[in-house]
Formats: sequence, C-alpha cells, structure tokens
Amino acid sequence: MSEPTDLVTPTADVSVVEGTKRGTSTSKIPSKVQTAIARRMAEVRATVPTWTASVDADVEELTVALSGEVRLVDAVIRAAGLALVEHPRVNGAWRDGKLESWTQANVALAVDLDGESIVLPTIQDAGGQSLGGIAARRAELQLKARDGSLRAPDSAGPTFALIDGGDHGPDRFDAIMPPGVGAALAVGSPRLRPWVIGRAIEPRHVVTLTLTADHRAIYPSHGGAFLRTVADLLEDPRRVLEG
Repeated sequence: MSEPTDLVTPTADVSVVEGTKRGTSTSKIPSKVQTAIARRMAEVRATVPTWTASVDADVEELTVALSGEVRLVDAVIRAAGLALVEHPRVNGAWRDGKLESWTQANVALAVDLDGESIVLPTIQDAGGQSLGGIAARRAELQLKARDGSLRAPDSAGPTFALIDGGDHGPDRFDAIMPPGVGAALAVGSPRLRPWVIGRAIEPRHVVTLTLTADHRAIYPSHGGAFLRTVADLLEDPRRVLEG
C-alpha cells in the first residue's frame, strides 16, 4: 500500500474548459492512489467471475442493545467473523489455480477518505475478538486512516472485506471485492420497514446485507449459508453481544 500521505494529497493538475453544452468542464489528474484503486478494481471486474446475493436482517433488538461507542457496523463485523469461522469456504480465495482458505477471519473494512481515496485497514481475528474490542480497533483504524498514520501492518492479512454504507447511505448496494480475498459484504443503511413477527406486522429496523463472491472459489450454496448465518446472528444477537 502506498504511504498514507499520498492518500489525501490534492493535485494541482486541473484544467477548465469553457463553453461546452454541458456547462463548464473541470478535470484533474487523479492521485497515484486513485489511479491504483481504479486499475485494481477494473482488473477485478475484468478477471474475476462474481455473483451477488442479498438477505434482509431484522436488527431491532441489536440496535437497542448497542451502547457507548459500539456501532452497528461493529456487530456486523463480529457476526461476519463468527460466520466465516463456521463457513471456511467463504473465508478463502482462488489463488494460482487452487482453493485457499484460512482458519482466522481477518476483516478488511473499507474507509472512504472524503471521496479522495479508499483504504482497507484490517481487523484481525474478527471471529475471536469481543464486540467491544472490535469497536475500539475499528475506531482506532478509522482515525489512523483519516490522519494519515496507517502503516502496512494495519492492512495485513485480510481474508474477507466489508463495506459499510453508513446510516445515510443506500438501502442496498453491491461491493467490488478488493484483490486477494474471495468475497466482500456490503452493508446497507438500516431502515424502518414492515416486518412479520409471528402473525403480526411491526415496524422494525432492517438492514440489507449483499455478498459479492468469486464464483471460482465460493459457490452460491456456500455464500448463501454464510449470509443466512450472519443474518441469524444479527437477529438473535446474544452471541454477537457476549464477551
């Protein structure tokens, strides 16, 4: 990864063209990091056969139980970590014509630096950490990403990726996997929706989880079971909250 100082360095190579039919045209040369991200994402799209699937999860009980600095994304990271340990095929990738999987779930969390760049610091052993530990590490990594102090060890060894749309983001979106992992999970914004509880319909906070997976390594049967496990953990959050 490039040094963090390159991540937010503005470029002065800006040109303005007057009088086009679409108004004033402004263009600039992207930073080295922006160029590298564009190239890598294009390579993934061009070379990796992917599929996507989504599930909705009722997170009403979970959001009520969260407190302090712990956020919904921390609970999703822990749920994903626990599910990855249970579904090792999803905690792997296609490498050099072989199926490779890992025993430890390391979740790379996408951090958008004000639209100028995206970095992917990694939360190590997301399946073995407590929820509070994940929340503290996530906050630390986001702060380091924004102040330019991330270093290579902070992004080492990802086995899975997670992209959080945030509270004000889209209800649902597809993620592009970063190189080196077999799957990525996009987390939509939680919304109040009608939800069936028993035989009644109630307003509940629901989040849409969308998995993008490399079909060479992860089949829909693997990914579908993983998604259902994550949703079940969020809907009955006792395991996610414990510890």
